[in-house]
Amino acid sequence: MSNLGASLRPIDADWMKPAETDTDKKRLWYQGQEPYFDVFIKMIGNDITWFQVTLRGKVLSWRSPNSLQTGETDELDVPPEVAYYAASKTIRDGAAIDWPFVQRLQTILAQQADDSTLAQLSQILEQQRSQRSPQS
Repeated sequence: MSNLGASLRPIDADWMKPAETDTDKKRLWYQGQEPYFDVFIKMIGNDITWFQVTLRGKVLSWRSPNSLQTGETDELDVPPEVAYYAASKTIRDGAAIDWPFVQRLQTILAQQADDSTLAQLSQILEQQRSQRSPQS
């Protein structure tokens, strides 16, 4: 997992649709060495308002303040030449939160402690894990 976390690199923001005309809002995109590993982030100032991580056909989405959802993508079900494009993913929400997947992503993102945004994502996931009910 440490290799996966270390492989995350920011993608040029010019490749994405602009966040809006508000200069305080920004969108970030990171990609890992795997074709199915992407991190998308929306921020206002230094505050993360939304993020989505896809990895190997699974997805985790978070919206401020505490909305966490996991599910699946269709990228493993479509031809590689289509699945390669991150924006082509279709998301299917899961019936329940996949806590082992949340833990795995938290661990992966923690590998990039020198990137303050990815470290913040890791902290958000750690907080979500610590707040879940014992029945989850």
